[in-house]
Amino acid sequence: MNNPLIYIAVIGAILVLAIFLPRWVRRSTDRAGGQAGRRYATTRLTGILDELGTTLVLHTSETTAREVVDGVVLQQPRKFTRLEGGDYGIRFVEPDDAIVRLVDDEDGARLEVERIREYLGVPNTSEFWADLRSGVSAAAHARGIAVSPGRPLHHRRDEATGTWMSD
Repeated sequence: MNNPLIYIAVIGAILVLAIFLPRWVRRSTDRAGGQAGRRYATTRLTGILDELGTTLVLHTSETTAREVVDGVVLQQPRKFTRLEGGDYGIRFVEPDDAIVRLVDDEDGARLEVERIREYLGVPNTSEFWADLRSGVSAAAHARGIAVSPGRPLHHRRDEATGTWMSD
């Protein structure tokens, strides 16, 4: 053990590890973190789009359904806006971050999300859409109007504008 060559080799090995080990650890943790982040974002996006694709059918005329929806929208002006043309806006940042329409359905009038604007890579209005649906459902039941889930919608993303449109 009196040979200095062994000490020099151990010190050299420690220096080489000190140089290359942090890079290897950083690369492998970045790769693992990126994969986990993409999996989480995909799962989250799927849930959000499923929620925004949910529709609500009010079993009444479009005029009566519009009165019910108007009443709910006017009660929460920070979340919802009545837009020109009879559409409704759901606000995340802007009053029209999601456009909701009341359309004719064979069973009455269907409330659905037509267009969604995304911020930070995902649509952020799904909770407000759930609030609007539950508010409209409760208001319709209070007026004796039957409500049921409608056919689900699917949205596709426009890469140029970052908006999601219903098919």
